[in-house]
Amino acid sequence: MTDDPLDELLSTELEGLVDAPPPTSRLWANIQRRRGQSRVSRQLIVLGSIAAAVVAIAALLTTTGGGGHRQRVASEGEATTTTEAGVLTPVPGQQEPVATTAAVLTTAPKPTPTTLPRIVGTTTTTAPRVTLTGTEYKLQDGIGGLWGIAGGPDGNIWAAMWGDGIARITPNGQVTKFPYPQSDQYNGCTNAITTGPDGNMWFTMKTCDKIGRIAPSGTITLFPVGYASDVIVSGPDGALWFSGGGSGLGRITTSGAVTHFNTPSSVHGVTSGSDGNIWFTEDNGKIGRITPAGAITEFPVQHQPTGVTLGRDGNVWFYGNQGVGRVTPTGAVMEHDVPEAVGWPAGITAGPDGNVWVVSSPPGGTTAVRVKPEGTITLFNMSPSRNNQQAVTAGSHGNLWVTRDGYVAKFAPPTA
Repeated sequence: MTDDPLDELLSTELEGLVDAPPPTSRLWANIQRRRGQSRVSRQLIVLGSIAAAVVAIAALLTTTGGGGHRQRVASEGEATTTTEAGVLTPVPGQQEPVATTAAVLTTAPKPTPTTLPRIVGTTTTTAPRVTLTGTEYKLQDGIGGLWGIAGGPDGNIWAAMWGDGIARITPNGQVTKFPYPQSDQYNGCTNAITTGPDGNMWFTMKTCDKIGRIAPSGTITLFPVGYASDVIVSGPDGALWFSGGGSGLGRITTSGAVTHFNTPSSVHGVTSGSDGNIWFTEDNGKIGRITPAGAITEFPVQHQPTGVTLGRDGNVWFYGNQGVGRVTPTGAVMEHDVPEAVGWPAGITAGPDGNVWVVSSPPGGTTAVRVKPEGTITLFNMSPSRNNQQAVTAGSHGNLWVTRDGYVAKFAPPTA
């Protein structure tokens, strides 16, 4: 048998691995016997060489590190902590970069609204309205200084003071104020406030393009969002969603990451639906629905919608120009004319009594509208009367709370 040159090369390499002393006769015999039993194919050696090269390259990459993309996180700057005594202490805040995402738009076929029976027996000229008498707690001097209001997870009421900060009101009326950082006062006017999924209160600062977070202790952190924000609500996805007028919708996580969604028209009211989506009102006379992924569906309505809320019946309720309406999760629209409510509709909420409540301002008087799930509508006068009412929310202990000129007012819903 003729020796293979490759075998001879391998034998030479094996012999060269031993420096001294030379291999024993037994070792040499074993080597010779292995050579006689099998031959290593050239293909296997080539494959082995390639595998070794791959291992070496992988090891080199592991040692030196990859070039993966890393997202930068920008520092928000300083927020403030305030105690009840009014002492301000700087605290750090964080803001992740603002991302812009174009929404996917689909338009649903125009539904035929079903008009429920018109107002039942409580708004005629011969039957005077019942007057709801409330208790007021003064927060500010002047007119038009209070806007958003919401019940907190701590059982208190939290109100947004235009230019002054946030106020906390206990159920018995004890007020504590938490001012903004000095640099944001009077140019960071708060417009709306809501309870966040993290147990904090979140609010919009309309004129300085920021979203704020305040802890129950009073710690305030501000996050730039890139445009003026209006209404804010906790979403079903663990984030907060807010309206931005002509800029569409925004979404901010509890860590401060912001995503923008373009919408077909300017957005005002926003609420979280029972179907896991966000619902909103538009200037184009439609109710919009957006999925957490950004797919939008629109539902035309007869009354130009402004405010919107989730009713305790699982439907989305809205108010508009002299009317209120509801949209089911599947998109069925039902609307009610309320011609007697000629004032400025200011706020809407699901009441603690299971009904939907809307408050309005003059010229029609300081008015509350109660809408029962089956469609019965009742109007009430409110006392004391004020020039402006801005928002309404349900609080603990079964009361309705309203922001008005420099005051918050507490009303007990009537049982009849």
